[in-house]
Amino acid sequence: MGRRNFHGQVLTLGDSCQADYLVMVVCDRCHAQKQMHPYKLIAANKSLTNAALGVPLPGFFCKSCRRSARATVTCTYRRSGEM
Repeated sequence: MGRRNFHGQVLTLGDSCQADYLVMVVCDRCHAQKQMHPYKLIAANKSLTNAALGVPLPGFFCKSCRRSARATVTCTYRRSGEM
């Protein structure tokens, strides 16, 4: 689980995982949005730990437009269970 007392800047996907913040994945082709925990992305591909937030990343499959597309991952600064 993430650390609730993370005091650094959230610049990478690994930082958002340590801070226990949710991330928003947005398809660059159809602009479909999905909020998820960064653990799922890092578990699928370990090299995403050092991926910068806010930069389009290739290799995602969008369930909305049903194509392989680039996606932009941003931090929501919210934890799971918070409103």
